[in-house]
Amino acid sequence: MQKKIAFLCVFIMAYTLYFIDLPPWWDGTTTAMTALDTVKNNIDLYVDFFGKPPFIFLSLGTLFKIFGYSPEMIHVFMMVFSIAGIIFTYKAGEILGGKEIACSASFLLAFSPLFIAQSVNLNFDLPSMALLMAVYYFYLKKNYVFLAIFGIMLVMTKEIGILFIAALLLSTIINYAAEKKSNNKLRDALAAQLIPIIVFVGWAYGNYTRKGWFLFPRDSPIMKLDSIFNENLIMRLEQLLVINYNWILTILIICSLLIWFYRHRQCETFDREKIKMLLPLILFSLIFFVAVAPIRDFNLPRYVIVLYPAFYLASAWAISVLSGKNRNLFAIIIISMVLLFAAQSVYSVYSQDPYVFLDPATQKIYGENPSLTLDGSGVMEINLKYVDYVKADIELVGFINTTDHSAPLLLNRFNHYSIFGAANKGIDIGYGQKSHREYKELGDFYRSPYTISYPAILVIENFNMFDLEKLYNMYNVTLLKQIQVNGVGADVYQIDKDYS
Repeated sequence: MQKKIAFLCVFIMAYTLYFIDLPPWWDGTTTAMTALDTVKNNIDLYVDFFGKPPFIFLSLGTLFKIFGYSPEMIHVFMMVFSIAGIIFTYKAGEILGGKEIACSASFLLAFSPLFIAQSVNLNFDLPSMALLMAVYYFYLKKNYVFLAIFGIMLVMTKEIGILFIAALLLSTIINYAAEKKSNNKLRDALAAQLIPIIVFVGWAYGNYTRKGWFLFPRDSPIMKLDSIFNENLIMRLEQLLVINYNWILTILIICSLLIWFYRHRQCETFDREKIKMLLPLILFSLIFFVAVAPIRDFNLPRYVIVLYPAFYLASAWAISVLSGKNRNLFAIIIISMVLLFAAQSVYSVYSQDPYVFLDPATQKIYGENPSLTLDGSGVMEINLKYVDYVKADIELVGFINTTDHSAPLLLNRFNHYSIFGAANKGIDIGYGQKSHREYKELGDFYRSPYTISYPAILVIENFNMFDLEKLYNMYNVTLLKQIQVNGVGADVYQIDKDYS
């Protein structure tokens, strides 16, 4: 089994090397620049990036400080988390279901198109997934020192981490309450899980007092007493259970659960220890779909990648149940799914696909002549094929570089989200928001397609000066150029501040 996991690590290294000179794009560009800023002069625990926790910025920024900024360093950084995600998925799966199930789940995860996509793009979600599985593994091993250490890293990577720690804490209380006993192990477990919570709450309060931001994402339906059953919840379920051939595994899981319940109904025996071990993953999945999934209408499948290890562990278990003692059948199904995933990944890389989303216009912030470049011919759901709106971006970037660098620009990027069927559903805000603001008002833009007249807005320069809600009252805009390629493109405006 160790050779197979080593093969997966080599596989991740190989495709990372293939994409090694691919620069970050979109949020990845902002994250990289913020990481560089975070440690450039003085370490800042309260970075100016929508109130995000600082671990990614501090760790990546430290690497930039030592080795210099480069796309290669970003890929090595993400590769470490990708390999860690595979290893800890295997380690946890080995405890839960044995080596075969653990190895199979690791293969499914490593070859899944979404995992490959996000492992070559700078983001918060894949590191959160890897750290989550590390915390879960140390929870199963009852190694509370490492649980606390990795737990702190998890909650300081993305807010989703605090939900998993809460699931661990609740699981610990439920499990020990069922045993009706309290001992030193319970105190150690609770202490290890409370430490990350205390660290996160302390940081969040400091962030709130300094920036006016507390948590992101915001406006959870359970906080506003709204219904969680909306189109965003359905979209998240689809992204986890359906896309990229996951629907096949979902069917297998359902069938296996029915068989499992039937068998245990007859003999009335349950492996209570196994249920106790699975409880954190079950509770976390429920909390995720109640508190997080219904929030945003942005169609980004990477938000559910934190649930991928649990899903593929369940899939490997389901295939084991259906194949019974026939190990050949088990191997055939696993290999078939891995090959199907691999084919989907190759297809997505080299041919036009519904999951295409490229945005090569990234800002070159540092240097004597700041300009836009085609730095980020990057990946979202891993399709690298240049399509019409990428050609439009090439023309757009060329034009923007001819404009006055001191003049802030407003881009109306029409049809920018059309490939997701999400036109008019949101605004594209470029390169970070650094001014104090109330996010509830901004949140209305995400949910209300008719609040603003443009489906996508990108302010290129001096964005921290602008209060988006008051943009049309504060500024006069002059149309500079209309760029269009087969119905996709952007209107470029220059913004003139009204000092009167």
